[in-house]
Amino acid sequence: MFSRVLKPLFKRWQSWLLILPLLSFSFVIPVTRAAEQVRTGVSLSPAKVPAGETALYQLQVINGKPSQLPEFPAIDGLEINYAGQQTSSNTRISQGRMVRVVSLIYQWKIVPEKEGVYLIPPLEFNVGGNTLKTQAARLSVSKGIDYSQYAFIQLSLPKREFYEGEPFAFSVDLYEQNARVEKAPDLISDGFVVQRISDNLRQSKKVIGGASYNVWSLDYTARPVRHGELQLGPVDWPAGLVFRQQSRSRSVFDSFFNDMNAKRRNIVLKAAGETLKILPLPSEGRPASFNGAIGVYSMDIEASPKELIAGDPLTIIISISGNGALDSVPMPPIDHWQGFKTYPSSVTTQQGDKTGLVGIRRFEQVVIPQSSDLKAIPPIEFSFFDTNAKKYRSIKHPAIAIQVKANPNAPTMPSQTLLRNGEEGFPQPKPKDIVPIKPFLGEVVALDNPWMMQSSAYGLQLIPLIFLGIALGVSQFRERSGKDIRGKRKRHVDSFIRKQVPLLDALAQKNDSDGFFELMFRLIQERLGQCMNLPAVSITESVIDDQRGQLDCSEEDIETLHRLFQACNQARYAPIRSTEQLVQYADECRQILMNIK
Repeated sequence: MFSRVLKPLFKRWQSWLLILPLLSFSFVIPVTRAAEQVRTGVSLSPAKVPAGETALYQLQVINGKPSQLPEFPAIDGLEINYAGQQTSSNTRISQGRMVRVVSLIYQWKIVPEKEGVYLIPPLEFNVGGNTLKTQAARLSVSKGIDYSQYAFIQLSLPKREFYEGEPFAFSVDLYEQNARVEKAPDLISDGFVVQRISDNLRQSKKVIGGASYNVWSLDYTARPVRHGELQLGPVDWPAGLVFRQQSRSRSVFDSFFNDMNAKRRNIVLKAAGETLKILPLPSEGRPASFNGAIGVYSMDIEASPKELIAGDPLTIIISISGNGALDSVPMPPIDHWQGFKTYPSSVTTQQGDKTGLVGIRRFEQVVIPQSSDLKAIPPIEFSFFDTNAKKYRSIKHPAIAIQVKANPNAPTMPSQTLLRNGEEGFPQPKPKDIVPIKPFLGEVVALDNPWMMQSSAYGLQLIPLIFLGIALGVSQFRERSGKDIRGKRKRHVDSFIRKQVPLLDALAQKNDSDGFFELMFRLIQERLGQCMNLPAVSITESVIDDQRGQLDCSEEDIETLHRLFQACNQARYAPIRSTEQLVQYADECRQILMNIK
């Protein structure tokens, strides 16, 4: 009975014993880099596009790397921009060996400007001293899609004629039926100072020709800085259109409903802008008090206190309100006033709306009357160019009566004190403040050379400076060493390798395969991590090719690194028991650690 039960189990175990050697053999297949011939290929996706759409041109290089970026020729009618590169790798089994294939893909974005057929010539580049040449590609461009029926841009301006320096508010409006707006427009404004009022989009709805549109608006202020015919624009506004394609047509889009056939396309809507007529300020009738204010303004003045003592401060508040560039309105001049001492004024601007072109600008001026003879604050005149009346205007505020009293505590002029007369009635002579020069100096005695003038004194004074210089040098060295993280890590790794390399030789002599490969893998990780500025634990064989540009070593060293990594991986499943091989690996490891710094 036991034989009937054990006999099938023994047959199963016998089959597993035959399979296990085959499985263990599969884990020790060496991995090598591909030694195949360098290959190239190009792709153009899509090969047929409407004008204004983007096509992607890809150049693939297998088992090689160009010495420099291939130069893409300029083609009339095509806008070509480099879009970066990608790296991919895969491993396959060839003739009992695992072969690693590395592919580099260079990409260019191509945007055709008009319809037609464009031939992209072959690209030539150098790989390993050999010149390679790709095949030509063909791009068919059809008529561009007219997106204006789905979305368009308009500039909302108060008028088309302004004066030089006259500020105005306007908005850029995007009309759409089903689009997604995520970015602000790009507005070109040569000859204008343009400022965006807010980054928040205003949303509204408007019906045009029986069609309902969503309107997205951004508000701006602008000020022309020269006269003539100036162009405000063009405007580019990125947007994502959502539409569906008709079932009987391949290139006509007529619906903006988000259903099962809906598609999304990112485009840049364009508007030509507006041509504005900018007039220069007239020179005729310009008042002498005009200082550049443009707009429509009124002025109000307050003064307090109106009864004060000479030397006390008097505060004058000048309020200019209206419509214009309030931030640039200067204070009316008062530098011609006589008998007042003035101080710098303080300015505040109170905005009446979000554009900042309506509000009140207040100037608080402190003056001090110097004499009780002053009876009034002189008249204040403010001139500006009225953009509505198209002429200069002057507002003159009349004098403000004040009463200035004399200061009873003001200092008086000091009186001169007369000297009493002498016995004979003549004034006594003033005492002499200056002693006359001594005509005879007396005996001249030669003094010894002072100690401070001797050379030894100079030497002793240099000793503290020397110690101070040494202390500063040590402090700066420590500071630089503390900030140089990579240098500190390099010194630590160099010290670690110097201590561990003799242990690696000892493990090779002892024929300790597990400890040898574990230490060798650790040493290579530390060196590559220090060179690539990466954590040592993240270093694997694939990192060598991904971060190849950060290693200052030859191709032979790269091959050696791959061989050592593969030996470490192979030792996990099939340990090496030969002392000669371990010693050879130790020599290669020591050499590669010295070559890579």
